[in-house]
Amino acid sequence: MPTSRLCIDLSAVEHNVATLRHILSGTSEKNRPDSAKGHHPAICAVIKQDAYGLGAPRLARKLSQLGIDLLAVYSLDEARALVEVPIKSPILVLMPVRGIERSDPLFSLLVAKRLHLVLHGTQHALELSSFCSKLGLQIPVHVQVDTGMSRGGCLPPEATDVVRHAAESSRFLLAGLMTHFSSPGHDEPFTREQAKLFRTVVDASKPTLTTLAKSGGKPVMVHAANSAAALRSASWHATMVRIGQGLFGFAAEDLTGEAPAEFAAAASALTHAVRWLAPIVHLHDIPATWPVGYNRTWRARRESRIGVVPVGYANGYPIQLGNQSVVRLTGRSYPKVGDSTTPQLTLMPRTDSGQGMYAPVVGRISMDQITIDLTDVPEHLCRPGMEVELVGTERDAPNALPQLASRAGTITHALLCGIAGSVERTFVVSQQEVPAASAVITPRIAPVIGQGMNQALNQVPSQRAAL
Repeated sequence: MPTSRLCIDLSAVEHNVATLRHILSGTSEKNRPDSAKGHHPAICAVIKQDAYGLGAPRLARKLSQLGIDLLAVYSLDEARALVEVPIKSPILVLMPVRGIERSDPLFSLLVAKRLHLVLHGTQHALELSSFCSKLGLQIPVHVQVDTGMSRGGCLPPEATDVVRHAAESSRFLLAGLMTHFSSPGHDEPFTREQAKLFRTVVDASKPTLTTLAKSGGKPVMVHAANSAAALRSASWHATMVRIGQGLFGFAAEDLTGEAPAEFAAAASALTHAVRWLAPIVHLHDIPATWPVGYNRTWRARRESRIGVVPVGYANGYPIQLGNQSVVRLTGRSYPKVGDSTTPQLTLMPRTDSGQGMYAPVVGRISMDQITIDLTDVPEHLCRPGMEVELVGTERDAPNALPQLASRAGTITHALLCGIAGSVERTFVVSQQEVPAASAVITPRIAPVIGQGMNQALNQVPSQRAAL
C-alpha cells in the first residue's frame, strides 16, 4: 500500500481545455485581426517540471488527443521524457539551447521539425545557426522579447534584429514571437506596459513578417498571455496563449481585483483536477492537557483521539501547515495497490453521500507523518485503513490546494511542484456528479475562501498559425 496517492482527473483537464477554448473563441472575437476572424487563438500547454509534478508523459498524451497546438517544457531533459509518447503536438523548449548531439533521442524530433527552440538574443541566434549549418538542419524557432521579466530573451531594440535574422536565415523557420508577463493577475498597469512594449516589437517586425508570409512561410505565432493573462483581457490573447496551471483548474486563484464578467465566469468554471489521498495508519487516545508533536505546539483541551497519517514535509506537505490546516475523512477505505480501477478512484467529484467530515491537523508536521484530531469524528469514518483527503477538488473547500498554499505562505505552483516523486500518481476519469455537502468539525481553523495587442497585428497577414 503506498503511503499516499495523487489522483489526477483527466476528465477535469478535458473540461478545463474546453472552458478555455470557449472563452478564447467567444470573448476575443471582436479584438482579433480580420485574418483571424472565426478562429480561436491556439493553445500552448505548459507542462514543464513534469507537468508541475503530475506526470508530463501521460498528460502530454491526453493534451495532444485534445488537439493542443504546442506543448511547452523548460529543458531538454523534460523534452526527452516525451520522445516515446505518442503525441502529434510539437514540443517547445523554453531554455536557451545551443546544440543537440546526433545521439540524443531528441535529434530525430529536431530533424522532423517537431522540436521548437527559443532564441534569446543575437549571439544565441548566431550560435544556434552555426550548429544547424554544420548538420544541415532547419529548425522552428521562437524569438523571446524581454519586456520586464528579465528571465531570458532580449530587449526590444535587439529583438527586431533577431526576428529579421530568424526570418532570413535558411537555418531557421520563424515560428513564434513571444514575451512573458510578470504579474498579469495582480498588476494590470504593469502588464499593460509590458504588452505595449511587446507591441512595439510586433509593429517593427511587420515588414519582416509580411515578407515572410508573401514568400509562403508558415504563419508566425504571437504569444504572451499565461493562464492569468488569458482570463484577464482579450487584448492580450494575440494568436496563441500559454496555459499551465489553468489546465488543472487553478488559474482563478492568480486573479485579484476586477475582471470582465465573462472571464470571471470562465475562471470559476475551471475544475480542480488534483486530489491527494492517504490512509489513517494509527489511532491514539490521549488525556486532557497531553501534548502532540514536536515542541508541544498543541495540547489536548479534553480527552482526545489522535489519528496518524503517513504524510509529512518530506512528501511535500508543508511544515507551515501544522495547526493551520484540515483534512477530510471521506468514509471510504483507502485503495490498496492495484485498486486504481475501483469506484473510489474513478468517480470524481467524490460521491460519499455527505458522510465526509473535516478534521484539523494538530501539532507540527513531521518528516513523514501528520497528526489529526478525530475526537468528534464518528468511528465509522476514522478506523485504521480509512481514506483521508489531504487535498480536495472543491474550489471553496478548506483543503483545496490554493487554500493550503495560502495558509503555508506559498503559491499553488510551488506546493504542487513540491509534492515528492515518491507519492504515487494515478490518472482517473471522472463522472460529473454533484458533490455532496460535507460536515465540518468544530471550527478551530477558519477556512480561507479567498489599445489591445491583437490590434497591433491587423496588418500582418495570416496571423493564425497552425502548427
